[in-house]
Amino acid sequence: MKPRILLLPLCLLLASPAGAHHSGAAFDRSKSVTVIGTVNSVEWTSPHARLKVDTQDEAGVAVTWDFELPSPVTLTRRGWSKTALAAGDKVIVTGAPARDYPHIAIATGVTDKNGQRLFSGAASSTE
Repeated sequence: MKPRILLLPLCLLLASPAGAHHSGAAFDRSKSVTVIGTVNSVEWTSPHARLKVDTQDEAGVAVTWDFELPSPVTLTRRGWSKTALAAGDKVIVTGAPARDYPHIAIATGVTDKNGQRLFSGAASSTE
């Protein structure tokens, strides 16, 4: 009978949902980047939406930043829609850069050309 008793906790452990699909360790939250540029694309995909922004680096070389956003469901709950941003729109994006890859970051804020804050990384944000 003991094998069945040990099997139950193991089954419960394996059946429980994972706490998170990945950690934030890939991003250096002690640093911040601010990118002023033009929307290249917005991808509404799960588990995270993505915002690609064309800009220039310090040397004047054209680069495209790839920002990870929350899930489309979370963005919708915060008031975003698929049409909130479009290719060609001017934006200011703040975020925490990736530790090991240039021009990749997790977005903490997105502001449009009119100065309207479209997204804030704060979980309590209603924007």
